[in-house]
Amino acid sequence: MLKEGAYAEDGETRPELLRATLTRAGADPKSVVFIGDTPADVAGGLETGVRVVAVATGRTAADELRDADDVLADLSETDRVLEALGT
Repeated sequence: MLKEGAYAEDGETRPELLRATLTRAGADPKSVVFIGDTPADVAGGLETGVRVVAVATGRTAADELRDADDVLADLSETDRVLEALGT
């Protein structure tokens, strides 16, 4: 499993950061799962073409994350989390 990231100098928006990460990792967006907890995370992930799993454990309610490919209430149900990640 590749673990790559992006930093503030790579861009200011989620799509910029995700694109930098994908390039750095040499990854096909269709093979990537992005986990986020804000509407900006969801929108950025969808714009970049990655699979988006939103987790409603931050300040954002699950209904505000509904555009994600999958929305989890939290990470306590391990089987559900693994299913959402496609593992």
